[in-house]
Amino acid sequence: MDLRLLPERRLIMTFALRQALEMLQMPQVELSEWLQNEIEKNPLLEITPPRGSLPPYKELIAPSTLHDHILAQIRENFSLDSERAKAEELLSHLDEKGFLVDVENIDQKILSILQTFDPPGIFARNLQESLLIQLRNKGKSKTLAFSLVETCFDELLHGRYGAIKKKLECTELSEAISTLARLSMRPTQGFDETPTTLIIPDLKVTKIEGGWTLELVEDELPIFHIRSEYLSIHAESEEEKECLQEYKTQAKWLTRSLDRRRVLLRAIGRILITKQSRYLSEKGALTPLTIREMAEALEIHESTLSRALSGKYIMTPRGTIPLRSLITATPKTETAKEILLQLIHSENKTSPLTDDDLAQCLKKKGFPIARRTVAKYRTQLKIGSATQRKHILGKK
Repeated sequence: MDLRLLPERRLIMTFALRQALEMLQMPQVELSEWLQNEIEKNPLLEITPPRGSLPPYKELIAPSTLHDHILAQIRENFSLDSERAKAEELLSHLDEKGFLVDVENIDQKILSILQTFDPPGIFARNLQESLLIQLRNKGKSKTLAFSLVETCFDELLHGRYGAIKKKLECTELSEAISTLARLSMRPTQGFDETPTTLIIPDLKVTKIEGGWTLELVEDELPIFHIRSEYLSIHAESEEEKECLQEYKTQAKWLTRSLDRRRVLLRAIGRILITKQSRYLSEKGALTPLTIREMAEALEIHESTLSRALSGKYIMTPRGTIPLRSLITATPKTETAKEILLQLIHSENKTSPLTDDDLAQCLKKKGFPIARRTVAKYRTQLKIGSATQRKHILGKK
C-alpha cells in the first residue's frame, strides 16, 4: 500500500467537507451562481433548461425595517427574558430618527448595550448623545472631536468656533470637525434609504386542514445531471483515466452535498413547524427555542446549524421571514413573580426578607428590577411586607 495516498485522500475529504459546508451556508441566489460555475468546469455535468417562469412570491421584498433589524440584535445580545423585555420596551420608544422619547426609569445596563447596536448612534436621547455614542464606539472617546461634542455642543451648533478654541484651549479644529462630518446626524437614515431587494425563500409552509405542508423551494437552482455517455468512456491513458475519475468524484460530491443541504433544510422546517405553529398561524407568540436545542434534535453541531440558517428565508402565512427569526435566544426562564414566590417561601420566617433584600436576590438571578416593582408584585400576589409577614408569624 502506498502510504502517500492516505494524506492525499484526507486532503480530498477535507476539501469535500468544506465544499459541503460552503454550499450549506450559501443563500439560494449565491448557490445558484456557484453551481452554474461548477457545472461549467466539469464536462461530465450537464445543465437542463430552466423550468419556466418564477412563482408570484419571487417578487417579495426583504423585511429590512429598523424594528426587525434591532429586534434580531436584541435576541442575540440578551439571554434573559427579563432583560429582553426591557430592551424591547425601549425599542418601542424610538422615534423616526432613532432617538429615545417619552421614557423614564431607564435601566442603564440595558441601555448601554443597546447603544452599541447597529445603526451607529441608535438609542440616544438626543443628537448630542448620539454623536458621543458613535465616537465612543469608534474608540474616539479621548479625541478633540469627542470633547468638542461633549463640552461645546451649543457653540458647535451655532458655529462659534472662536469660543470653542478658547474653551478647549486649541488652535485647530479642522480635523475634529472633519471627524464629526462623517458621523450620522440621524441614526435611521441608512434604513430610510435602503433599496428594495428581492429575496428568495428556501422553504414554504402552508396551513391546511389538520396540519401543515412543507415544501423545499429551489426555483433559482439549476437542474443538472451526470452525462451517461461519459460514464461509459474507455480511457486511453492513465492520465486520462485519472482525470475522468476526478471529474466523476467531483460530480458525485456536488450532488451529494446538494442532497444533504435539502435533507437538513427540510428537517429544520419540520422542527420549526412543530415548535412555532401558533406563531406561524398568527395565533400566538414565539415558543422558546434555541440553536442548541435544534442542533441536539437534528444531531448536528451548532455551527453547522448556524450555517444552514444563514441567509435563508421561509414563506409563511405571516409573510416571508428569515429562518433565524423563528429561534429565540434562550429557553423560557421563570418569571420574576415566580422567583419572588420561591424566595419568600424559603426565607427565614423569623427574619423575613425586605423588599430591598428581595430586589437584590432577584438581581442576582437575572431580574434587575427596582424595590418598588418588588412591592408591586407582592401586592399583586397578595403577600404582605416583611414587617407584616413577621407580625403574622408572631401572632401564630
